[in-house]
Amino acid sequence: MTNWPSQWFDLPLAVFDLETTGFDANTCQIIEIGIVHFYHGEVVKVFNWLVDPECEIPHEITEITHIQQSDVDGQPTFREIAQDVLAAFAEHGIVAYNIGFDRPFLTHKLAELGLAWPDGNPNIDPLVFANHFYPNQKNKLGMVAERLGVSLEGAHRACNDAEATGKVLYAFRDRLPPDLETLLILQSQWERESLERFSWKKKKDGGSLIADQTSTHTLTSAFVYGTEPDPLRALYAMVPNAKPRTVDNS
Repeated sequence: MTNWPSQWFDLPLAVFDLETTGFDANTCQIIEIGIVHFYHGEVVKVFNWLVDPECEIPHEITEITHIQQSDVDGQPTFREIAQDVLAAFAEHGIVAYNIGFDRPFLTHKLAELGLAWPDGNPNIDPLVFANHFYPNQKNKLGMVAERLGVSLEGAHRACNDAEATGKVLYAFRDRLPPDLETLLILQSQWERESLERFSWKKKKDGGSLIADQTSTHTLTSAFVYGTEPDPLRALYAMVPNAKPRTVDNS
């Protein structure tokens, strides 16, 4: 698809999640891939692959995912399913919760095979929105799902997490701009603002908090939207001691 729809709700979505043997995309391996196709908020198709990592699964990973070594031994390797994974992403917006973790795994594994991540597809990360709307709360997928009334059974299994991620994104719909391009711009800014907040909290000088000297703060549409979906009401709420204007017709 070369022409993406102007409204993100009209965008076919491929929501994915990975289970891996660890946290380093360069040295750890994928053991499960789940991709769930959504359209207009509904699940259309589900893809699930258990993947032979060609190594031992650490005990702590089995405790989290409940994926046993016997579950993956003899399953296809990533090399054998790579083209199928890419086909599942084709002509879809790509969504993942904390995409900055999952995407490097696929990018690295694809590169080893001379293949490339589909850079032309819009990438959406509901975690960025959760961090913006709930800046002072823990925003793990299960916590946000519960907050929004989204069911998540069997967490830490790829398809279950992917389906919940898609439903979380759609649950945010009324708080997000409908335009796809605007959404992607806001996502980029909100992600930067979240990183700046983290940097602000971490840096201390004589007990006082200071901002990163490289940070920039801009008043853009991202600031206007905030947690209020109506830009005019949001802007009005930011004016100190603002009162409605009255007209004396006497």
